[in-house]
Formats: sequence, structure tokens, C-alpha cells
Amino acid sequence: MLKINKKTIVWGATLSLLCFLGFQMPAPAEWQKPLQPSMTGGALTCLAIHPLDPTKFLLASGHKIFENGRGSLWQPLWSQTDAAAPIKRLFSFGVLPDIVFAITSRSVFMGNLKDRSWRVVYKDTQKNPLAFAVHPKDPNRWFLGTQKGLWETQNAGGTWAPSAIFHASGPIPLLLFDHDRIFLADEKTLYFALPEGSAHPVLDLSKTSTETPATDKENSEPPEESLSFDLKIHDLLVSKRNPQELFLATTNGVFQSLDGGHRWEPLSRSGLQSPVIYQLAYSEKKGLLYAATPRGVYAYEARTQKWTGLFEGLAKDRTQGIAVLNEEKLIAITEEGFVQYPLDAFVPEAGPSVTLYQPPEETLALFKELLALEPSAREVHKCVIQYADVANGKIRRWHAESRLAGFLPTFSFGKNLDRSTSISTYSGKYITGPEDVGKGWDADVSWDFGDMVYSSDQTSIDSREKLMVELRNDLLSEATRIYYERRRLQIDLVFTPPVSEQEHLENLLRMDELTSLLDAITDGFFSKRLERIYEKRPLFNKLWFYQSSDEENGATFNAQRATN
Repeated sequence: MLKINKKTIVWGATLSLLCFLGFQMPAPAEWQKPLQPSMTGGALTCLAIHPLDPTKFLLASGHKIFENGRGSLWQPLWSQTDAAAPIKRLFSFGVLPDIVFAITSRSVFMGNLKDRSWRVVYKDTQKNPLAFAVHPKDPNRWFLGTQKGLWETQNAGGTWAPSAIFHASGPIPLLLFDHDRIFLADEKTLYFALPEGSAHPVLDLSKTSTETPATDKENSEPPEESLSFDLKIHDLLVSKRNPQELFLATTNGVFQSLDGGHRWEPLSRSGLQSPVIYQLAYSEKKGLLYAATPRGVYAYEARTQKWTGLFEGLAKDRTQGIAVLNEEKLIAITEEGFVQYPLDAFVPEAGPSVTLYQPPEETLALFKELLALEPSAREVHKCVIQYADVANGKIRRWHAESRLAGFLPTFSFGKNLDRSTSISTYSGKYITGPEDVGKGWDADVSWDFGDMVYSSDQTSIDSREKLMVELRNDLLSEATRIYYERRRLQIDLVFTPPVSEQEHLENLLRMDELTSLLDAITDGFFSKRLERIYEKRPLFNKLWFYQSSDEENGATFNAQRATN
């Protein structure tokens, strides 16, 4: 007999509400991880929409570029051999629809998508390329942002010379040529220019009052890891439906301009876990702005002025590249590799032929019992803190010990040995006498009682404490997200049976992956607890058995008949 208590009532009410909402609302969309391209070229670094086919896109790893084909197939386009210069960014332009430009740490390559030929159009180890743009009315006039200023070519890469538009010799990590205007940025300032004029600043992030929280360690990391300077501006996006509307991705959030880039205002940060924005994408159909951040992908709705995180299906949320593909799906590069997110959630058709699946009563009771026995989020947090050794007690102990050190004396001991030879003259001759030998030693004992009041070591301890707090917050945030992602998957397996056995096995594999990720940050605590639970109650394994459609329909019919 099942013992009823407050916890059982709460879980029963929660699961009943989830069950009710699952049949009244559209099924939520989630990130999907399709077949990945070959990883022999290194980890994925960037992506870009295919210039010839809006339903396709290009994906780059450190040393290879891939084109997605039919289904989940991948076609390799190009591979470069310089292992020390991985591919950083991909560019395509409407004036050159057949061409793709790939930027590495040292060179710029131009690839023809029709004949699949590639050639180097720029190479300089002293002025590393960072950004690229092509004049929309002159396909032979190119602009290149380098680590040492803006460069320009009038003959499609034949010769390069410093550009008259921008004379500074600092790094140019962003370039955008839109209609008759040029936007470029150095480390902290965005500039506006006309093709035949000089650039003038329109936004200086060093003078903005927006403060970046110190708890985000990603704030100091530029998108290109090979760069040693601090980049504040990462990406610039122009709205297709309104050319006067622009969005700027920075380390201080997103800025918006409604007058073509002359005046900028920060968007609300409500809902963002990190103000660092790596890349932006916009869905004209849904009217939503999407941002890739170190804390995952977020969608911004202008009506509510709020960001909403898109985390479902992701175990690792750090996102470095994002794009909207044909207004159908969101594609991104995360620490898990290439992932995609449908922009329109699946809505089940309503009608008398729709059957609602309700798990049997014994299955619900078994599931609630398992949830009550599994480790709680708080237990996982404690194990993460213990395994990573990031508890506050260590810092308090260091502070106390630094003060107690004032009671301990500083002892020094010295010993000296001097030798000298006496020389005298007699009748014009030098006579060497016996050696004079001097020996001695000294000792000194001192106390610095001021350290008992304030030790100079405490400044160093405070710095270490700040770093430890940042690390602990990152670990606990990751553990919380993985924990509840696994919990949601369990609920889906019980309340939303898959349509095929293959899908069921993929869900079980996903749950095992999330469990392994929790083990990685808890020293195996989660799996050890689960092993003891399933040893005592082997019946829990029945929850994860695959049921055929006939069995599911029978369970549904029985549940409806019992209700009637």
C-alpha cells in the first residue's frame, strides 16, 4: 500500500498539472543534435548561411569546411593544411553569390562554390586578418580588418594597401558594408563611414555607464582565442525588413539603433544570465532577436522587453555561433557541436480521432516513488562543491591562519668565514705571511604583531576568494541545468511515449548522457546513488521499457474507461 504524505500529494498535483498542460498546449520545441560532420578537422568554430541556397548552410571546423546536403548528410568543401592557423570565420556577399571567404589566423581564402576551387587572397603573419567586407556595388573592392588597422584592395586581392577610411593602427574585429554605409569597430568603439569619407565614432563602450558583472569570467575572453587584446564589440546585424534598424552585440549586452546607426540605446537585459553576446540572428517571420552567449541561446521579444532562454535539449549551453535558416529553424554551434532548434513548435491536430495517452496508475505511483528517492538538486550541489573543493570554509580558514601567523616568529641564521693573507716587504722582496682566518655567526628572531590585526596575505586571499566564487557559481549553474534537463526528459519518457523504438532508445541514451555529465562534476555520486536505488527496487526499470502503439492505446483506453 502506498503511504500518502505531503510530498506524495505535491508530486501528484505537479504531475497531474504537467499531464493536463501537455494535452492543452503545443509540445515545446527543443534543441536537436543531428549527425555531426567529421571532427578530424578540429572542433566546430563558425557557420554561415549558404549564399546560393537559403535552405542550406556552411559549417567550419578548425581546418575543414562542410556543406549540409540532403537529410543529415555532410559534403566536405575544402580542407586547409596549416595546423597552426585554424578557420575562424566565414563570409559571403550578395554581390559575389558564388564566393565564400574563409578567414584563418593568418590568411584569407576565397572559394568558388560552383567549381569548388580555392585560393589565397591575403596572407600576412604580422597583420592577422579579423574581419572582411566587400563593396556591394564593386565586387573587386574589398576591405579587411586586421590586427593592425583597416586595409583595402581595388583589384580583388591582387594588392593591399592601408584604407583611407580609417587611419588608426589598432585591431579591427568587425566590418559591415550595408548599402552605402560602412560600420567598423576597434576594441571598444563603433565607427560609421561612407565609402569615400572618413570614419567617425557613433558608440564608445568605454564611456558607457553600463557595467559588466565581474562574475562572468567569459567577459574577458574575446571570440578569437588567439587575440591577446580585449574585444568589446562582437557582431552587428541589420534588420531585413527595416534597414534603419540595427543590433550590436557587445560584452555589455545588445545595443539597438533605429536611425541607421547614428544613435544607439541598450536593450533590456531582463532574463539574460550573461551580458556577453557573441553573435546575433533575427527571425523576420517571428519578429524575434536571437543571441548566442556563454550561457546559452536567448530570444528577445520587443513587446515585453525580455530575454527568454532556449535551453531544452542542451547539456552544455555555451554558444559561439548562431543563424536563422530559411525562417524554419535556428542553427547554432555549442560545446556539444552543431545543434538546431525548430522555430515553430509542433501543434497536435484537434479532433475526435485524437487519443490522449495517460500512464497507468501503477506507472505513475512507481514514477513518483523513484523521483522521491533520487538525489535532490541540493544534494547534487553539495557534492559538486565538495568534489571541486570550492566551499567557503577554506577561505575562512585561510583568513584565520593568516592572522595566527603573526604569533609565529621570523627566525634567521647567518654564518661568515673570512680569510686574508698578510704580505710584507723586506730588502725589496715580498714576503707572504700566515693567513688570517675570521669566523662568526649571527641569529635574529622577530615578530610582526601587526599581521594579527591585518595580514598582507589577506589581499591575495580575497582575490582567490573572488575567483573561487565565480568558479562555484559556474559549476552550480551547470549542475542545476543538467539536473532539471534530465528530470524533464524523465517526465517526457513517462507521459509522452515515443513513436518508434529508435526514438525511445535515443531518449534513453540522452538520459544516460545527462547522468554521466552529473557524474563528471560529482565524482560519480549520482550513478552510485541510482545503483543503490535500482538494486533495492528493480521494478523501477519497468519505467524505461518501450511500449508498442497497441500497448499505449490499451493504456489510454483503460485510463479513459476508469475515468468514466
